[in-house]
Amino acid sequence: MHDSADVIVVGAGIVGSAIAYQIARRSPMKVVLLDKGAGPAEGSTGASSSICRCRYSNAQVIRLARDGLAAYRNWAEFTGLEEPWNEFTHTGVLWLLNEDRGELEAERTRLADEGVAISLLTGEELGERFPSLSSCIEPFDLSGEIEHTCRPIELAVFEDDAGFADPSAANTDLVEATRNNGGTVRFRTQVTGVRKQGDRVVGVDLADGSSIEADLVINAAGPWCGRLNQLAGLDLLWPLEPTRVQVGYRDWPADLGRVPVTVEASTGLYFRPDAAGSRILFGSVLEEDEQEVVEDPDNFKTSADAAFRDLRVHGLHHRIPDLPYRGGVTGIAGLYTINRTDVHPVVGPSGMDGYWLANGLSGHGFKLAPMIGSMVAQAITGEQASFDTDVPMSLLAVDREPISVASKSVLA
Repeated sequence: MHDSADVIVVGAGIVGSAIAYQIARRSPMKVVLLDKGAGPAEGSTGASSSICRCRYSNAQVIRLARDGLAAYRNWAEFTGLEEPWNEFTHTGVLWLLNEDRGELEAERTRLADEGVAISLLTGEELGERFPSLSSCIEPFDLSGEIEHTCRPIELAVFEDDAGFADPSAANTDLVEATRNNGGTVRFRTQVTGVRKQGDRVVGVDLADGSSIEADLVINAAGPWCGRLNQLAGLDLLWPLEPTRVQVGYRDWPADLGRVPVTVEASTGLYFRPDAAGSRILFGSVLEEDEQEVVEDPDNFKTSADAAFRDLRVHGLHHRIPDLPYRGGVTGIAGLYTINRTDVHPVVGPSGMDGYWLANGLSGHGFKLAPMIGSMVAQAITGEQASFDTDVPMSLLAVDREPISVASKSVLA
């Protein structure tokens, strides 16, 4: 059986579903979104920490994240759904990094110039707003081998409008919004071949023996992107590696009050509230914890290592001194597809006619997804819509120069 479409998007995670929705809502093009999983968020999206923040090294990436944040903060309007499943939790993001006053003032100006709502909190203000958090900025040895003396922070950057969303719910909403705008979404549909005429991609073959012809195929397959590129015969110069990344969950006592999303340098931790405030989610921002390459994205350990959980909980107790030494600790592992060259996505024409990419999101996929969709949809349809970004797709182009970053980690 043969079918046809104008655009095929392979991969219905948060990035692929955002691309399909953004095309469908502004164009009569026939959009088909395919995924081999049984439903939304079975891949990287379901394990996302879904933190929406704007602090990046590159000014244009700041704007992409800012525009994505606006979409998540106004989700019903953005998706056109009267009762979306996803809810944005507004906590702000607190950055506890070892920076002097001059660096912090410059950072506030840099972010504010890109339209990010930003504040500087003194150590005293931090204690008043979030009394359960230690304001220590002195590096803390998680092994316990080096004696530690706390040094309180003088100033900290605080992103006022930031927070987090629900990754699975957001993915589900985008699938529904795509369908509501005339797009077709098919789960349990594995792509087994890329159809070509000469050097041009003209569609895909499916595991059930059928095929779909299309003017354009977009690879948004997350950790499976390399497989699809191989099927297309694309030799991509950017090294995109599926990488196992762990997060933990810890019971959160109600009497400790609320905390913001927090990124801190003393232990390399990030954490945020979870499960309606009944637990806390925590992970690492260290480059060393983003090195475990996975050869087969269908076969890797999806639970967190005990050593990872225990070490990071030790850091949590330093940052939250009154956190009890009891309560359940669990964890999961998901996959980032990391672009090892500059930890930024590769988006747009692949250099092969009829074949585009949205690959290598490097841990930034959730927060950037609505605007990755915006850039791609604007380029394909020539039409603008509400919540669009003005950041050009050339920023992330296949033939770009590497983006300069402060660190090759999720904090890039």
